[in-house]
Amino acid sequence: MSKIKVSLIIPTLEAGAYIGSLISALGEQTLLPSEIIVIDSSSSDRTVEIATAMGCMVEVIEKEKFNHGGTRNMGASIASGDVLVFMTQDALPVNTYFLMNLIQPIIDDDQVVATTARQIPYHHASPLEKFARSFNYPPVPYIRNFDDIDHLGVKAFFFSNVASAIRKDIFEEVGGFPDNVIMNEDMMFCAKVLQKGYSVAYVANAIVIHSHHYTIRQTFNRYFDIGVALEENKKLLSGVQAGGEGVGFVVEQSRYLMSERLWRWIPISGLEVLAKALGYYLGRNHKYLPCKMIKQLSMHSYYWKC
Repeated sequence: MSKIKVSLIIPTLEAGAYIGSLISALGEQTLLPSEIIVIDSSSSDRTVEIATAMGCMVEVIEKEKFNHGGTRNMGASIASGDVLVFMTQDALPVNTYFLMNLIQPIIDDDQVVATTARQIPYHHASPLEKFARSFNYPPVPYIRNFDDIDHLGVKAFFFSNVASAIRKDIFEEVGGFPDNVIMNEDMMFCAKVLQKGYSVAYVANAIVIHSHHYTIRQTFNRYFDIGVALEENKKLLSGVQAGGEGVGFVVEQSRYLMSERLWRWIPISGLEVLAKALGYYLGRNHKYLPCKMIKQLSMHSYYWKC
């Protein structure tokens, strides 16, 4: 791929506190995106104004029409680049080489058709969030293909649209993201790519700052939705189970908190683990629950039509 063109796609909602810094950082990259497409869900702040003034192509949709998969597919349909880079509004590249590093494996290897970046936490992140980033986003790169599904299980489908790059021709070949999915559209896409015989790379030297600050209730809601997403797409995910990964995470997190003498975070960690496990279990079994209850348990209540 000579003179590669990169289209950058960012869904936004009330992103006024982030979008200016993100677009400025993207404008300083050694490889500049040929276009930045912002799909905004009718923000009431200055998101659209800032993005437009900074030269982005901005499309505004009704908030109720946002969908994690469909909205990104909309951005992809507008894009003219050879490579689609998806980012979230609250991610920030750590240096000017981020974009070049992210797409380098795609340039170097025809079998690698998608990449995902390393995430490190914001300085104000909690100890639990800092550990989660270090556990899930190690400093060592790796590549996965179909043969890795048997021994990696659900981890083979690890892929994050916080910062990812995808060859546009392959994106179109596999049908993009699921059009109507509550979340984890990136995981579903990765599954389709691996099952087509292509490879996906985790790029440890393409780094963005990104972390969450969820309450215990929000953690429960998020894992409820993860359970829903995995249950609704279990055929696509080849029937692999996610439970084993959670056990390993809990063990390592406990060791981390004790080694750092973060004693007050240990009971909070326990509550978080319970919230994740209960939310995930109820999400996997959501079809047995009344719709009004589901809307109360879900982080994305707009997804449910009842």
